[in-house]
Amino acid sequence: MDYLEQELEALGYETISAANGQEALEKVAAEAPDLILLDVMMPVMDGFTVCRILKEHEETRLIPIIIMTALDAMADRIQGIKAGADDFLTKPVHEEELFARIATALKLKHTVDRRIGELRAIKDHVAKFVRLVTTPDASSS
Repeated sequence: MDYLEQELEALGYETISAANGQEALEKVAAEAPDLILLDVMMPVMDGFTVCRILKEHEETRLIPIIIMTALDAMADRIQGIKAGADDFLTKPVHEEELFARIATALKLKHTVDRRIGELRAIKDHVAKFVRLVTTPDASSS
């Protein structure tokens, strides 16, 4: 386990690691994480591609992605934003800044998840009401 994972776990976060971009996609599909810290420079598939794929799919679109990279050219930042990254940090990353960005992204994600849950509950309630109204009453025959 690397230093960042140890620090995040010490703060109470559960972490899952991937060795390359393809493995990252597989783990996201299997684990449905609340947030993704993504390095650009990965074997098999780079982080920009992973980010783009995740943001193209309905199931993973709302997972916040923070890209961390040693690349600091403006073109790289723009590429990350175009790929759909929610945040972009250049290495070396200041720990406190990273932790603050993680906390903020997770707070927003949990708010969105809660609101989506509320909307689904309302939709289910309305669907039951509509079924009751449209179901013929046996006693009226």
